[in-house]
Amino acid sequence: MFATFDITDYLDNEEVITEYLSAAAEEPNPDVFIAVLGDIAKA
Repeated sequence: MFATFDITDYLDNEEVITEYLSAAAEEPNPDVFIAVLGDIAKA
């Protein structure tokens, strides 16, 4: 059995959040950026 992965468990400091947001900004699909913003808000 595997545990469910939740990215918000790893968004625990400003540097990680900045890198996550920067990577999402490079994606051509705007839905990815919107999803990342939701993850950050949830964290």
